[in-house]
Amino acid sequence: MNLLIIYEHQLLADGLKVILEPNPSILSVNLLSLEQASTQSIQSFAPDILLIDCQQSHHQVTNLLEALSIQNVNLATFVLGVSQWMSTPSVVTKVFQLNSGLNDLLSEINALKSNSSQKLFNETYHYQTPFFSKYGISLREAQVIAYVMQRESSSSISEKLFISVHTVNTHKRNIYHKLSVPNERELIKFVQNRFKTEHSFKANS
Repeated sequence: MNLLIIYEHQLLADGLKVILEPNPSILSVNLLSLEQASTQSIQSFAPDILLIDCQQSHHQVTNLLEALSIQNVNLATFVLGVSQWMSTPSVVTKVFQLNSGLNDLLSEINALKSNSSQKLFNETYHYQTPFFSKYGISLREAQVIAYVMQRESSSSISEKLFISVHTVNTHKRNIYHKLSVPNERELIKFVQNRFKTEHSFKANS
């Protein structure tokens, strides 16, 4: 799940990035440098969650929000502080207070991440997708990928699939080789990006 943070307060953005790790897909853009960052480059990041830390009217933020909302109708948009200045407040999912609402904000983001991860797991587990066929991923390897996307450890995967930890790690090495990724973190990023761009998430009946 990709999280885009448009921030006015550097400390807040840095704190959120630390708290939300190990999410590998967080892009933060300073409000002051937003005009230098092209809307197209930000759109290519394809955020699922947009977090706006902006206390007053800013046309660049409004334009970006509208563009991203068109690109992803399910975009979850959270605003810290106030949103009255926005020209299209209907696209804002929820507003949180800058100080007291941070815990609620984190709960919302983590809930969305959990739901997305579960959906990813369910659809990956069905295996028969063009993605796996393209890269020669076996059924067992697909199952391992599904659990890796859930951030399950090798030990946990071995228990769920009734295979040894050694076998799980062997499957992982084979997967890394087939997808040309060096480690588990890059595997997660690779799968998230490829599934999103190739629209391969179609569960079979």
